Amino acid sequence: MKQENISAVIVEIRGRNAAALTSDGAFLRVQNDRYEVGQQVLLAQPAETAQPARKRMRLTAYAGMVAGFLLLILGGFKGYTTPAGVISLDVNPSIEYSINIFDRVLDISAVNDDGELILASMDENALRYHSVDEVVNATILALRESGYLADSTGNNVVIASSSYDTRHTERIAERLRILLGAYGDLAVLSVPVTRGEVESAHERGTSAGKLYIVEELEDSWTDTEDFDADDWIVRPVREIIRETEWQREGRDEDDEGYEDEYRSTTSSPYKTPESQQSSNPEEYQQYQKYGSDESEYEPSETPEHGESERD
Repeated sequence: MKQENISAVIVEIRGRNAAALTSDGAFLRVQNDRYEVGQQVLLAQPAETAQPARKRMRLTAYAGMVAGFLLLILGGFKGYTTPAGVISLDVNPSIEYSINIFDRVLDISAVNDDGELILASMDENALRYHSVDEVVNATILALRESGYLADSTGNNVVIASSSYDTRHTERIAERLRILLGAYGDLAVLSVPVTRGEVESAHERGTSAGKLYIVEELEDSWTDTEDFDADDWIVRPVREIIRETEWQREGRDEDDEGYEDEYRSTTSSPYKTPESQQSSNPEEYQQYQKYGSDESEYEPSETPEHGESERD
């Protein structure tokens, strides 16, 4: 049977088969001959089908376009709603954002009780599918309104970013560092973390950012046998960071005036509700849930707002 060649472009590859879009607008399934998406090829067709009637040709073209649009819409929607990474924000409230490959927020969840209070003051539904930059910025505003970022300077904020590859993760971490660094009163620590580190944090009932700074504190602790990570995990970010600074300076708690000066620099204007941490937090699963028992933490005496801090 006489055959004619028809020009086409490979639009999809699935194992041994490929989908090609012909010059007359039809989609064809062909055998994959080591094709690549976007490759222009010449496909052999029987002569009797190479030049169909005009009406049949139009119907084939329209059907092909509809099928193509459905493929793009359904495939794109699945990709758009599939979690590709996690961003966490810690002050005393700890909050996590699940993001897709376009850095759009799919879900917002609280890691601790203070985080629940912040989310209660935000419209989560209105924030979904917005860029993570916008949602993080909205969270900062909610933290200000709730009194967690009340000082004029030195409000510690920790951002931990995890995404589908290392380079993209680093770009998100840097972008959020610049975004929050524009606020003159925020001391921002923005770090890239791996998926494994996120999962390890969830096993401890905390966020990757919180676990990161607790491990930094442990590394600087003068006597690791006395270090209780679970105790520090439930404390505000400021206390952890200030204690890390003191440990790195080689301070001894027996030094004269240590206790008073320590409290003036580590105790913060953060609100600390009585229900800050429950003894048996709700269990979660990876990237969206958490699980581990946490001991209750009795906060130290908190100075009045505006009290000076140690640099």
